[in-house]
This record gives sequence, structure tokens and C-alpha cells, in this order.
Amino acid sequence: MATQILCTGDLHLGRYPSRVPARKREFSVEQLWQDLVTYAVQQHVDAVALTGDVVDNENATYESLGPLQKGLGRLGEAGIDTIAVAGNHDYDALPRLDQMVEASRFQLLGRGGQWEGTVVEPEDATPVQFLGWSFRNAHEPSDPLEDLPRDMIEEDIPTVGLLHAEVGVPESVYAPVSLDELREHPVAAWLLGHIHKPQVWAEESPPVLYPGSLQPLDPGEMGAHGPWLVEVGSDGKAQTSSLPRATLRYDLVEVSVEGEETKEGVDETITGAVRNRLQEVLQEQPELRRLVCRLRLTGRTPLHREIGGVAGEVVDGLELPVDEAVGTVEKMEVRTRPDLDLKRIAEGSDPPAVLARLLLDIENEQESGLARDAWDEIEKVCSRVMRSPPYEPLRKNGDEATEGENVEETVRRQGLLLLDQLLDQTEDTTKDG
Repeated sequence: MATQILCTGDLHLGRYPSRVPARKREFSVEQLWQDLVTYAVQQHVDAVALTGDVVDNENATYESLGPLQKGLGRLGEAGIDTIAVAGNHDYDALPRLDQMVEASRFQLLGRGGQWEGTVVEPEDATPVQFLGWSFRNAHEPSDPLEDLPRDMIEEDIPTVGLLHAEVGVPESVYAPVSLDELREHPVAAWLLGHIHKPQVWAEESPPVLYPGSLQPLDPGEMGAHGPWLVEVGSDGKAQTSSLPRATLRYDLVEVSVEGEETKEGVDETITGAVRNRLQEVLQEQPELRRLVCRLRLTGRTPLHREIGGVAGEVVDGLELPVDEAVGTVEKMEVRTRPDLDLKRIAEGSDPPAVLARLLLDIENEQESGLARDAWDEIEKVCSRVMRSPPYEPLRKNGDEATEGENVEETVRRQGLLLLDQLLDQTEDTTKDG
């Protein structure tokens, strides 16, 4: 019978999600932790794995003691082992908490940056060895896999590796490792912490899993969150599946207002998009209680100038209930364009006509002298910006060039906005004359 491991990373006990009502228990990380414990007990899993940053930081040590001890105690009473490693946020706090909590079936592996193993032996399932390594300091620039002794990996039982690390970023100061290097080791699965967005590489064995944060903590952590179930068979193979049980979700919602001519129409389109997205998400994530949307408005509309004024009203006031959940908006990106007939405008000889012809050449990818000169100047400006001090981190990561499609889209959008303003000024001048 396969061994069932319930896994999560980056709990950050002590933090509270942003863009939600302050201190509502249903959104707190502590509540999600207790829900995970309840689920583990109800489903009779064999072990719970925590992949680092269990505690948000040193200041949250005492705040986290109660919830952590309560959860670990319930798991232990149910005969469930909890295995953990420390990450960059709790490298100091988690070892101290380990000394403070009273939980007989909790094990923190890898203290002091030394690989450590333990074997979990369920009564009716496959024994599994856990190998783990913990952060010693907030920054760990060396590769921890270089210090993993091969003879620590058991040959006769499956092994699961626990590690708080950053995959594929050699310059990282957060225990940099490579995907190829992880897969060179004969383990059933690697369970990782540090990246809050869930991700699994399962094309080849062993699977390498970032379970992500149990509850998303800010709008940058979009998509479904929750624990993962890892099932390890006697053949040493592991299967992973997500359990999207978080009560909160951040999402990006694209909303086209193409051709909308009234403010009422725009309002209806926005509310309809939020409601539809919430209904879709509830099918996947029935425990959800709040969907926090970042709206991106697109399309050409004669209301382009007015739409900017709608943003504040939507962000401040929109709350759409669907069943027991509510949809809200935390930010609205207005990427609409004025509804302009470029071909007609380009027939003239005034400045708006010159700009219209340039925009047509750009959209049609024409290599006219005007378009070529414009792109040369744009590339010079982008190059100067990328060489400026604020962009130094991007250069170190090799991201020296802005993506071409993004630049083209920005140029088109800003060009249309400028053309709209020029036309408005021309109309005002005509009226004054």
C-alpha cells in the first residue's frame, strides 16, 4: 500500500494575507494550518512534510508557538509523523520552536546545514526515508546537494528529499540547485520550499515539487493554493496531486470592453467578468471564500478616457457574492485604446496624420523610413534605461532586454493615446478659431 504524505511549504505562520478584511479568522494562515491538520487526520495520511519557512520570521516565534504546538499535537495523537526543514525565514526560529513545542512525532531535519535522515514506518504502508537539509543563516549561497552523501540514500526503501532551495538560479543566495542535479539522486521525490507559487516537474522521475504557500499572502501569488498529496509506492515511484483548499485566491482577469459606448455597459461587463470568474474558480476550489481580482481592461472604445475614472470606484466598492464566496477587485489596469480610424486620419498632412501613418506602419510591420527611425530611437531609450542602476539586478540575472512583444504593445498603446490627445487639441483649436 502506498504511503500518503501531505505536503506544504512556506506557511509563514505570523503573517496575514493582504487585500482582505483585517484579521478575519477564515483567511489567517493559522486557520489554514489547523484545517490542514484536520484534513490529514480525517484522511488518515501517514506523514506531513513541511518544506521550510514554517514561521514568517524571528519576531513571530512566540505568536506561532501556540498554533504550531496545537497542530503538531493533534497530528501526533492521530499517529501521524511531521517532518520539516528550516528555510531562510525561520532558520533560527524553527530550531528554537522545536525545543519549545511538546510534540513527540515532530522531527526537524538538517540542523546546522548537515543532511539528516529519518524513516517513517506506517503500519499498513511502505516505509519511507526522509532526507532533509536546513538553512543555517538567512542566506545560503552554496549548493546543499554538493554535501549530500550518496550512502545516506537507502537502497531498499523509497527516499523523499526535503529542501528549501531555489531551482535553476545559480547566482541565488537561497540554496541554489539545478533540476538535473536533483534528478541525479535516486529518490522517489523532491519536496521543495521557497517559491510560493505551486509547481511540479513531473515529466521525468523523480517528481520535483514546489507545493507553494498553503494560503496565498499577496496578489503576486496568483492561482490555486493548498496542500499537495504525495503517494509513494513500494516500487519507489511517487505520484503528486494538488488539493486546492485555500480560502483565498488572487487572480488576473482579462476584460475586453471592445466597442462599449456607455459607462453602464462598461460597469456591466466588469461585474459580469468578476462574477463569471468567481463561479469558475469555485468549481475548482470549493473552500474558497474570497477571490481578489486584478482586472486588465483591453479593447478599443470611445470611452477610453472615461474608463480611468471607473477604476477607483471598482477597486473601492465592488463586492460580488456568489454562494458563500465574495469577489473583489484590488487593482485595475486600463489597457484600452481610443477607438480611432487610423487609415482615415492618416490621409491628412497635419501632425495627427503623421503619427497615424507611423502607427499603421508599426501595426503592419512596415519598414518605412519613419517607422525605422522611430524604432531606432525607442531601442536607444530602452537601452539607456536598462543600463541604469535600478536595473542592475535584472542584468545580473541575464534579463537585459525587454521582451519585444511588450515593447511593441506599449508603443502602440501610448501612440494611440498621444494621437487621441492630438486630435482633441486639434478639435479645441478649431472650436477656438
